Amino acid sequence: MRLSVSVAIVVLLLGLFALARASRLNRASIERDGLSRFRDAFRGRFPEILLAQVYGYLAERHGAQEPHYIVNPQDDLQREYGLVDLDLEDAVLVIADRAGARLPRAHELDGLKTAVRSVEDLLHFLEPYFRPEVVKG
Repeated sequence: MRLSVSVAIVVLLLGLFALARASRLNRASIERDGLSRFRDAFRGRFPEILLAQVYGYLAERHGAQEPHYIVNPQDDLQREYGLVDLDLEDAVLVIADRAGARLPRAHELDGLKTAVRSVEDLLHFLEPYFRPEVVKG
């Protein structure tokens, strides 16, 4: 009888341990989901480092604590992230600098306010600065 109770307790503890571990793995998978979905939406169209930097900046800007935050290609930068005028210029400069890409010059930033409205527009604007021939070495 005592042996049966001991075995049952051990099995219960092992089950709880396995459940906790599975829950942690599932949570880690969900946390990676936001960046994965963002990359999948643009795979092959933009450099991976550009996608990771834009996603990271926007998630951070929105106050996301975990990397499971969803960033959609058509998100309006002004409405969703408060990026307008100088804040948008700062975002472009910070994203490029963090990745070691060439920073846009002042005259190149002039068209930013009219050309960039969505996340996808931001990626199109930044893409030339992330080409291998212009990345700082």
